[in-house]
This record gives sequence, C-alpha cells and structure tokens, in this order.
Amino acid sequence: MPRRLRVVVAALVVGALVLAACGELPFGGESEERSMAAPAMAMAPELPAAMAESSEQGERMSRDTATAMGMAAERAVVRVAEAPAAPAPQVVVREVPVEAAAMKQVVTEAEQAAPARRVIRDATVGIVVGDVDGAVRQLQALVEGIPEAFVDSADVRDDDPRSISTVILRVPVERFDEARRLVRELGSEVVFEGVGGRDVTSEFTDLEARLRTAQATERQLLDILATARTVSDTLEVQRELLEVRSRIEVLQGQLNLLANQTDLATITVRLHPAPDLRIERFSPEGYAMHGSTELPITIANHGTVDLRDVVVRDRLAPGMVFEWASSQGVYEAASHSVVWEFDRLDANSSQDVWSRVRLEGDGSPMQVTATIAASGVVREPAEDRAEATLPFFVDLSVFKEGEASVPVGRDVTYYLNIQNHGNGDAREVRLTERLPEGMTFVRAEGGGRYDEGTRTVVWEFPRLSPESGHGVFYEARVDRSEGRFQTETTIESADEDRADVDNRVVTFLTALPEDVAGRDVFGPGSTARDSVGLLLDVLRFLANAAIVMVIVAGPFAVVGVLAWRGIRAIKRRRE
Repeated sequence: MPRRLRVVVAALVVGALVLAACGELPFGGESEERSMAAPAMAMAPELPAAMAESSEQGERMSRDTATAMGMAAERAVVRVAEAPAAPAPQVVVREVPVEAAAMKQVVTEAEQAAPARRVIRDATVGIVVGDVDGAVRQLQALVEGIPEAFVDSADVRDDDPRSISTVILRVPVERFDEARRLVRELGSEVVFEGVGGRDVTSEFTDLEARLRTAQATERQLLDILATARTVSDTLEVQRELLEVRSRIEVLQGQLNLLANQTDLATITVRLHPAPDLRIERFSPEGYAMHGSTELPITIANHGTVDLRDVVVRDRLAPGMVFEWASSQGVYEAASHSVVWEFDRLDANSSQDVWSRVRLEGDGSPMQVTATIAASGVVREPAEDRAEATLPFFVDLSVFKEGEASVPVGRDVTYYLNIQNHGNGDAREVRLTERLPEGMTFVRAEGGGRYDEGTRTVVWEFPRLSPESGHGVFYEARVDRSEGRFQTETTIESADEDRADVDNRVVTFLTALPEDVAGRDVFGPGSTARDSVGLLLDVLRFLANAAIVMVIVAGPFAVVGVLAWRGIRAIKRRRE
C-alpha cells in the first residue's frame, strides 16, 4: 500500500477511536460505537478513488482529515451533574458530538424518585377503668370498627386493684391518631401516654436492594445450571442455589416484618382498675375521762394509680376537746372536725395521721367518724368511712380499816377509803356505814351524817373521777359489855358498776370486859382481806427465814461434810 494511503487510513482509524471513546459515556453503549464508526466505514468505498488521485491531492486530504479529527476531538465535551446525597431526583446532562461535524445534543434524564418513608409507629396508653372486663370488650369493639385492625394479644388479670391488664392493638398507620383518641375516651382518667416512632426507610431500602441482588444471582445460577454439562458442576451450582435461596428467604422475611410494622401501628393499652382507697382506725387504749388521748387513723391506696387531692376528715364527738393534730391537720370549729389535705397519695402506699383530744363528756360513749375522699373514680366507696366508739365505765371499791377488839365504854375508829378504778366519772356516789345495836355513833369526818332511824352513817359525793379516791373516817362507842359486833359498809352510784364484787365490806368487832381491857388481844384483822394479808405476811417471813438459813448455814454444812470425810479417810489409812 502506498505511503499516502496508509496515512489516510491511519487518520480515519484515529478519528474512529476518538469518536468511539466519546461514545463510551452512558448514552447507548455499543449502539453508539457503531453510530460513531459509521462515517469511517462509509468512507471505505471511496478509498480507491482517492488513491487514484495525485499525490498532492492525497496529501491535502490527509492533512484535512487529520485536522477535522483533531478539531472534533477538541470539541468533544462531557458535562455531568452529579446527584446530591439527599434522596432528591438526580438529573444528568451530557453534551456529546454525534457525528464528526461536532453536532451537539442535550439529553436530560430524571432518575427514579426517592422511595416513600417507612416509619414504625407505636404508643402506650394507660387508662383507669371501673370494669376491666367491660373495657376489654370495648377495645374489641373498637378494632372491629376499624378495617384491618385487630387485637394482637391480651393479658387480662383478676379483678384486683393491684393488677394491671394489658391489651395490644394493631391498627393501620393512617388510623393511628384516631385509635389513640378512642382508647383515651374509654377511661375515666389517662394515667400515661407515650408515642414513639422509628424511621426505617434506609433499612427497608437496603433490604430491598439486597433482595433484588440475591434474586438476580438466583436467576444467573439457574441459567448456569441449565448449561452445566458435568455432575460436579451441577452439584456446585445447586449448592450455591441453596445458599442464595436461604438468603432470599431471610431477606424476604425481614422485609415482610418491616412492612408489617410500618403498615400497622402498635398501641399498647394498660388497663388500671379504679384505686381502692381505704381508711382504718382503732379505739385508743388507756383513755379516761378528763385525760388526753390520741385518735390514730391509717389511710391507704390499694391500687396502681396515684390518687390526687386526698381529703381526710375526722368528726369529733361533742365531749372531745381538740388539742393538736399531726402534720397538715387543721381543726375546723364549725364542724368540730380535724381535716388533713394531701396533694397526692402514691399507688400502693399508706400513711398515718392522728389527733390528740381531751375527753370531757358526761359518761356516755363517744363516737368519732373519719371519712376520706379523692378526685377521680375510687373502688368500694363503703371503705372510705371508719368509725370508732370510746365507751366509759365505772368500777367502785371500798376499803375499811379499824380495830378488831375494844373494851366496853371506849370509842373505836374506822377509816374508809373509796376509789373509782374505771375510766368514766362515777356520779352521785353514796357511801353507807351501818352500825349494829350496842354501838353509839360519836362523829364522822368528810361530810358524813348519821341517820338514827336506820342507824347508818352516810357520805354523798357528786362525782368521783377515774383513778381517784377519797378517804373518810368515823368514831363509835361500844356500849355492850361483851360479844361480837358486825358492821357493814357499802358504796354505790347512779352509774352501773362494771364489777361490784368489791362494793361491800363486812367487819367484826369484839367487845372486851373491863378486867381484860389492859391486855393485848390478837385479832385476825378487821376484814377477810386483812386476815389473808396477815397469813401471807407469815408465809413470807417463814420463806425468808428458810432462805437465810440456807445461805448462812449452807457453807458451814459443806465444810463440815468435807471435814468428816477427811477424818474418815485418815482413819482408814492408819488402819
């Protein structure tokens, strides 16, 4: 081939390569390479004519072709607008020469729009209900009224104020806010509400991409399997297919789970039974009229919900005089009550309050009534009231002391002591001493008066306070020369006595003749109680004497026994 022809062919090939290089940009791949090489192929039939021309024309043509190719290469410009990182539509603008004449074509491509956002929405709502079973039925009716909604699970506890029942609902995400509103309306109080969301768009998109890749791999493996010619190749491809199929199933399951979680929102409903508000109290111990005592009260919230605005009111009896109360207690004179107010009483907790009063009644039982109230619905209102009754009683006793014997013609003195062992006032107390024939009344102290008709000495007291006593005495002359005199003492009041076994005392007096008046006469005591006391004193004396003898004589006895044993041992040795 002549040199000039080789130069022309080389120039054409270089131009075709340049145009082919421009055609590798994403505007059609191999089809564009063929379109760019078409001018060069069309020029191939004209080569013999060009070779037949003169060398001068060939050289000029070679120079012109090279110049055109260089200009086309210089004019080949590519501009690419890269898509931003955000999921906005990408636009790619390219300018390329279609032919050697440097024609320009502007192509604008809008890539696929960003995928829809995928968000998992969930909420937890705690409400107070009066009837747990009824609330569960209402929730079931609620989801039946929403298409595609359903009850996912339910944990319904017994009718116990300390237990919380849980119902989980699944509702379409577009009805999420509506369903939450309907759930709140079922309760008398909303205890808690929390709403959450988690964006899983990127995770969802990643799973979709991985799933498409795995599915494409599966199709390629199936094509390879169809062309496999050996057993080993077939087994290898099948093993790869099993792995890919397993990966596809896992990815599909994860994708389905995410789709379910994003298409259906989850609402966890916690059903709190109405709180069980209670108040308890007990009658105080060791109280007495005209004394101070405390009135304790225990309030409790047996429930899972805090109670607000709790008010405790203790209405006092008319005979109670308020002195002071525990923290936050205020006395209301108009209602004669003690009031405590608390902003909150925590769930499953209790608290003690008390007031101190002085008892100044007329002896009648005193009743105090405590009530408790709180805002909101409570359980068993009958437990919100507690009463306590403070009864009063009288227990009188009389004790008499005097001489057991006295000579004729002399005076004898008896001392009387009365007590009220009860916790209430003994009203209109009457103490009576009856004298026998042969004894003459001389005088009485402590307001006593003598009635000759009944031969009695009488003392009267308007009131005898609890745990208080009073002492009196009287004198009488023994007129009869000999014999035994019996005197009887009794005590009574306008109030019923709780134990009247010690309300009467009988004593005996021995009258001595004149010739033995100067002798000492042993008397067993003025009363049976004195005799028992004297016997006990004798027994105590004997017991003490025995103890002293053991303590004092014991060591000497031990020493004596040891000495005697020693002497006998020495004698045996000598023998």
